[in-house]
Amino acid sequence: MASAARLARLGHPVTLVTGGAPLGGPLAASPGPGEVLVDDHGPAITLPATWKDLFKKSGAHLQTELNRAGLALVEAPPTRHLLSDCSTLVLPTERGAQYRAILNHLGEHDAVAWRDLLDDLDRVWRAFRRHALEGREPVDAEARSALWLDRSVDQIAARLDDPLADLVRDLVDDPDSPAVLALPLVVERSFGRWILVDDEGVPQSASRLVDLLAQRLRERGVRIVDETDDAVDLDCRPPTPSAPGRATVRHRIVSSPCAEVEELRDHGFAATRILWRRPVESGTLVTTLNRARLGLDPEHPPQPRTERQWLERVPIVGEDGALRASAASPAGPEPWAQLASAALAVYELHERLTGQDCRPTNVNFTLPRLR
Repeated sequence: MASAARLARLGHPVTLVTGGAPLGGPLAASPGPGEVLVDDHGPAITLPATWKDLFKKSGAHLQTELNRAGLALVEAPPTRHLLSDCSTLVLPTERGAQYRAILNHLGEHDAVAWRDLLDDLDRVWRAFRRHALEGREPVDAEARSALWLDRSVDQIAARLDDPLADLVRDLVDDPDSPAVLALPLVVERSFGRWILVDDEGVPQSASRLVDLLAQRLRERGVRIVDETDDAVDLDCRPPTPSAPGRATVRHRIVSSPCAEVEELRDHGFAATRILWRRPVESGTLVTTLNRARLGLDPEHPPQPRTERQWLERVPIVGEDGALRASAASPAGPEPWAQLASAALAVYELHERLTGQDCRPTNVNFTLPRLR
């Protein structure tokens, strides 16, 4: 969807082939219990700048579309972590607030260790951004070190004492996975966590952004079909995993109300459970995700467990010259990462089709007039 919207705004006739799947994939809403629309990613939105850039580069700004739909993007409540010692740590996103929260809960040693680890991860983020989000830095020996491909998640978690170390280890299926997979910690600290609310302040599903993007496709005249015999210019399908797909998320409605969005990460199990609560008309929608099952779904490619597997993520430009952008791209499977991968693929495809460089680094490029 993101690629199609960008290409259409650049003046290309675009056909989006869905294969019969709903627009938006796992981020799209689907009927859940009690006729409530649900999605599999929870209500929190990270790195909203990728959504803002997408809407800016495909038509009206995101803020304009949110206003039109009676929505607003506001800061999400802090995540609650149920630690292995049975205590609960409420962890904000801002650097100083995180330090104070851990200081008050676990003491100065843990607060300093957490702050310093994430400060170091911030430098990894800058290297990751150059390689995976901007596509301008190959991964040589120096970049491998900068990306922390030479160490494991378990090794960097060892810089923290238990139970705080669980917050790092539980990011991955295998603690021996490359430490670059701990980047979500610093992405949240740097860019925050956000949710959508309506005019009355009631939290909404993040899938409302998919609805706005679908409207953008209609505005840009994108043709949407289930199948086509035409040649494909850009393949946005993730590769099929080796394991059979099965549900990773469960939804249920409980009668007890809640006033705002809640996220609880339970670190007391062999596999971390993530619970989201969101108020709905009939009570509270509770969504439970079991991390042990991630990687068994076509929309959740298996996490890379080695440096080699991470480096073998499907490149935007393949050795065969084919363009691919999906949850299996170097940027990763998070929604913001997929939007960034789509942008890189569009830059390359537009240049192939027109000879024009529409990358942000080309200050002389201007979008064509809307027809």
